[in-house]
Formats: sequence, C-alpha cells, structure tokens
Amino acid sequence: MFNPRPAIRVVPLPDKEHLVIVDDLLLEPHKMVELARQSRADFSDADHNYFPGPELNLPPALAQAFDQFIIGHVRKPLGARRTSMLATRLALATLQPPQLQNLQRVCHRDTVPQPGMEGTGAMVLYLFHDIRLGGTGFFRQTCSDAAFTDMVLRSRGMERDAFTALTGAGPGYAVASDRYFEKVYTAQPAWNRAIFYPGTVLHSADIHSPELLVDDVQTGRLTVNAFFNLRRNAAGA
Repeated sequence: MFNPRPAIRVVPLPDKEHLVIVDDLLLEPHKMVELARQSRADFSDADHNYFPGPELNLPPALAQAFDQFIIGHVRKPLGARRTSMLATRLALATLQPPQLQNLQRVCHRDTVPQPGMEGTGAMVLYLFHDIRLGGTGFFRQTCSDAAFTDMVLRSRGMERDAFTALTGAGPGYAVASDRYFEKVYTAQPAWNRAIFYPGTVLHSADIHSPELLVDDVQTGRLTVNAFFNLRRNAAGA
C-alpha cells in the first residue's frame, strides 16, 4: 500500500517544530480515490472540527496501516518516541466563503499544548491533481494568549463583518497574515503528497480559488486527514 522508499523532507516551523513532507506516499493512490467514489453517499458533514466539508472515517485496517507508516518513516523527523492513531478520514472540501463560520476564516490548532511530552499530530494526504485547489498554510501567533482566547470567545456570537473588523481576516479561507497571526510557510499540494505536523502548530487550508471546490471526489479537493497521539522525545534525546 505504501511506498517503501518515499521521498521525505523536513521543513522547520515556529517554536522549534517541524513539518514532514512525504512525496509518492501510496503505491496506488487511485485506489483511495476509488474508495471515496464508491463510498461518497456515506460521507457526512463535519460538525465537530474545522474541516469545511463532508468526511468519512476510514476502516480500522487502513487507519492502522497509516499508523505503521508514521512509526516507520515519520516518527523520528517529528521528534516523537511513539504514536497511536486517533482518527483517519477521507475529506472533501466544498464550502464557499459565505458558508464559512468565523473561526474557519482564520488559522487554528488541532489541539492545545499538553503537559509533559504528550501531544497530537496531524496528517494531510493530497489526492487531487489540480494544484489550484490549494495546499496548507502555516502561521505563528502574533497576539497575546489572552487576546487569542478573547477573539475565539467573541467570534461565536459575532456577525461576519464585525469579525472581519476585529481580526482583519479575509472573506474566505485564511490564506494571508492578519491582526492575530503571521503566515510563515505554505505547503504546496501535489498528487499523492502527504504532510505531517504537530497539532499545536497553527494552520489552515490554503484555498485561494474556492470557486474550484466541487462536490466530486475525482475532481475536487479530496484529502485523507489523520490525527494521532504522539509521545515526544525529551529535549536533546
């Protein structure tokens, strides 16, 4: 299922974290697209996270296979001692800018920092050919933690225009710096390319052309999104 000799590179991110980029991840990526096509009726809209479209949990055997790849190829570049899979989903981005909630218009973390060496990692596997559908942008926080928390709390009851005035966010996806965050890196998409990163790193789908998002797994922005527990190495280990 997985390429035994994938091309791997590591990119530094803020706070001494790293992004791991793996090209040619799957030996037969078209089979994952075909699984998505056959299962499209079983996708459901996400109401528990920031993902802007329907998702489908992958079978446990596939989730375990992804975890084994992480253990074999990505664990060390991420600085992790061990990992265990939490969730692995096929995901299709479809929302247009007017449909986005306020917090979907700014970057986010998948998890808050945990005590000790415990944490959460994330993966995005791009399963589309049209690079205009967008990769993933990474950010660093430029405001205080108190201001960040205040923005999140206030966003839930704000009108779109008021949220724009508060944050400087654009009308659509978070593709640029704003008053709270500075964009520091863009992971460009490529067919069968996967990126792995700590869940505490601020990020957002880098979608500049939302008009290209379609409800079609064969031509739309189809990805596999995964989240996994990781036990970090101690400093210097």
